[in-house]
Amino acid sequence: MNGINILKNHYQRLTLINRKTGKVASSHDWLLALGTHAYLLNDKKGIASLLPLVKAQKTIKYNFLTLKKKRSGKDQTHRNLARQEARLIVPLLDDIYRSNLRSYQKFLKTNFCFWIKKELNTPHTKAHQLAKDMGMSYLEEGHHSVRWWMDQLKKMQS
Repeated sequence: MNGINILKNHYQRLTLINRKTGKVASSHDWLLALGTHAYLLNDKKGIASLLPLVKAQKTIKYNFLTLKKKRSGKDQTHRNLARQEARLIVPLLDDIYRSNLRSYQKFLKTNFCFWIKKELNTPHTKAHQLAKDMGMSYLEEGHHSVRWWMDQLKKMQS
C-alpha cells in the first residue's frame, strides 16, 4: 500500500475525528481508519481492495483522518507502580498485623485492610515507617481505599 510509511511510527495511530465536535468519531475503528487512509491515497488495488473503501468514502464526509499519539502502556503508570509496591509490602504488613492480634481475635481480611489503610496514612506507625524505609512513595501518598487493598489481597491469592 502506498504511503504505508506513515504508519511505521509505533507511537502514533490513524484516527477518525468528527468535523463538528473535534472528538474521535463514533464510527471509528482501526480497519475503517486504514480504509479511509487507502481511499484518500486512491489505493484500491491488491490488499487495499479488502479494506472497507465504500464505508470510508461515506465516513470521510463527516470526519477527517489524523494521526494521534498512543496512550502510554501499563508499564509505568502510578496505579501499576502502587500495585507492585503493595505486592512487596503486604506480606511484611501481614506479619506486623498478626503480631499485634490478641489471642482471641481471628484474622479477618477486611479488618486487615482497614488496619493497612489506617496505619499507612498515619505518620510514625510501624507500617508507615516500613513503607517509607522501603521507598514506597506510591503507597505513602496514594491514600488507597479499603476496597483497593482488598483487591490487592485477592490478586495475590490467585
